[in-house]
Amino acid sequence: MRRKIALLGATGSVGRAVLSVVRAHPRHFQICALAANRSADEMHKLCAEFRPSFAAMSHPESAAELENALKKSAPEIKVGGGADAVVAAAESAECCTVAAAIAGAEGMRPLLAAARAGKRILLANKEALILAGDILNAEAQSGGALILPVDSEHCALFELLNERPDAELKTRSRLWLTASGGALRDFPLEKLPQAAPADALRHPTWQMGAKITVDCATMMNKGLEVMEAAVLFRRKAADIGVIVHPQSVAHALVEFGDGTLAASLSAPDMRIPLARMLAWPGRVSLPDLPRPTWASLSAMTFSEPDPRRYPCLGLAYAALESGGATPAALSAANEIAVARFLRGDSSFGDIARMNEKALARAESAGFAKVRTLEDRLSADAEARKFAEAA
Repeated sequence: MRRKIALLGATGSVGRAVLSVVRAHPRHFQICALAANRSADEMHKLCAEFRPSFAAMSHPESAAELENALKKSAPEIKVGGGADAVVAAAESAECCTVAAAIAGAEGMRPLLAAARAGKRILLANKEALILAGDILNAEAQSGGALILPVDSEHCALFELLNERPDAELKTRSRLWLTASGGALRDFPLEKLPQAAPADALRHPTWQMGAKITVDCATMMNKGLEVMEAAVLFRRKAADIGVIVHPQSVAHALVEFGDGTLAASLSAPDMRIPLARMLAWPGRVSLPDLPRPTWASLSAMTFSEPDPRRYPCLGLAYAALESGGATPAALSAANEIAVARFLRGDSSFGDIARMNEKALARAESAGFAKVRTLEDRLSADAEARKFAEAA
């Protein structure tokens, strides 16, 4: 029996990776709903290939364009436009699995809808988890949903923890996230504040979008992943460590209470954790993907991150310790800071400075006490405005 999937964020990098796994295993997986933002032409091609029952576009104008294109090629596919249509895709009774790959706060509503509907949720939206992970966990528990992380690090942690049946060993364990160090890992420290966008976008290992690639260079991405791990695995900041591992073969490690250390090793390819979580608790074969070699394993190195090179990592830990809406405010401000850097409106060094100011502003504004989703969204919006004006 094929697992039926609603894919939210079908035209993004994660969405394309999900579709590549589905394409390779048509007997195991079926796309029943697709959702995207504006790319009507690309969605038309995906609809022609995967023939979902429903296609949603966040922008009504793009939905109208898609519907008109499908009238001739696939009139049986229903099309919806606007935020409610994306929520409808997440709630679709036909789909048992929702791959949530819509980035940012706009992915929150469909994510909560999927949780309330008791779906298997493949979670690729770290911003939504940082914004309201406790609320999502509560909705998932109430609705009977299962949250499966698809970031390579969190997927690895999920596997490693679930392979150990002893609850005491798991609760006493320390989690380690590995970081490549990003494109500027070996950049001269004294020249780092003036690094250009082209420098920050030359990631040595992963092929990703511009924003997350810059986040790798500042290591804010790893700070966001620490926040994400704290929510997913219900841990304190002190229980989660970060280690620089340039080869990107070990994706995460768990240091158990009995003194053993377990690691998850694989080639750095997003399709591996996606396939693992799509098939969980089973597995599907990925014969076309590269495998780690003994030579690559013997060359593995690990080191502690340099706080002078990666000040954003420390800011993320401080935000997590503060709690409430502070992590969400830092994440939102960082989005703006990175966008300004990529536009050429500020320097690479300004990213950390803006984030530090935003963190101080969030703490002074009492964001740590914010609890409701509405108030957190307001804090998110306020942090964005502050970062734009900083």
